[in-house]
Amino acid sequence: RMNKEQAKSRGDRVPGHEPCGIIDIIGHGVKKVKEGDRVTVYHYLGCGHCDQCASGNLMWCREARGYGGPVDGSHADYVIADERNCVPIPDSVSFIDGAFIACPGGTAFSSMKKLDVKAGNTVAVFGLGPVGLSGVAIAKAMGGKVIGIDILDLRLDLAKSIGADEVVNAKNDNPVDAIRNFTNGKGAMLAFEASGSTQGRTDIIHSLSRGGKAVFVGVGSNENVINPSQIIGSQLTLMGSFVLPLWLTWEMVGFVNSQKVSFEKAVTHRFSIDDAPLAYKIFDEGQTGKAVFEWN
Repeated sequence: RMNKEQAKSRGDRVPGHEPCGIIDIIGHGVKKVKEGDRVTVYHYLGCGHCDQCASGNLMWCREARGYGGPVDGSHADYVIADERNCVPIPDSVSFIDGAFIACPGGTAFSSMKKLDVKAGNTVAVFGLGPVGLSGVAIAKAMGGKVIGIDILDLRLDLAKSIGADEVVNAKNDNPVDAIRNFTNGKGAMLAFEASGSTQGRTDIIHSLSRGGKAVFVGVGSNENVINPSQIIGSQLTLMGSFVLPLWLTWEMVGFVNSQKVSFEKAVTHRFSIDDAPLAYKIFDEGQTGKAVFEWN
């Protein structure tokens, strides 16, 4: 997340990094997509010639540039995108879902693939912002039993509406105890940390069952909170995850389509681009679900 000084340092760059829409005009040499195609746009550009780009991990390219940072982003009527970054979406996948695929949903999908969620697995999701809510939706679609943890009742309600089996307000109840109760004392087999908070990261270690696995994606606290001695006896597996590779975006489009996953219920605010200053202000207060810009 950028602070105000970092945002100012971008100069006049257009913000926004979750593009989804209709191709209006194609350039010379473009063969794989055409005008009128509905696409979600993978939000990292790379050099196109290194081993990471060749494997689809554009976000790891030494020359990686993200939309809305060093490259003009999607909070505008038009955005320029590389042909290979344009991933077609069928009519059955909404533009809202396509925008989620581009980042928050994609981050969650990549994480759930690492966790290898199976039917009946208990999945604890810490932090129910757009990424955490995406995790709830995807884990449920994979057959998981999901318990969501946050400190805002609004986001807990959103998680329930998306399909969470249980939710916990960490301000009022101890999430470790709640997860143990939810799992008959065993602890969660899988966990997804999207809060970036010191407490969330700490609680995950104590919430996992023996042999449990956790993926961390939340960026925030810089405190050292994990002691290896805490994970040895229970043989825990802890992993980091960062957005998703380009090739996995194609797989996710198919998953969202075939499993009829929808992220629409995570959206609490919809704005016209003309209302961008108000939209940024409201979302920055941290009291929303997902806020989106829509075009008619």
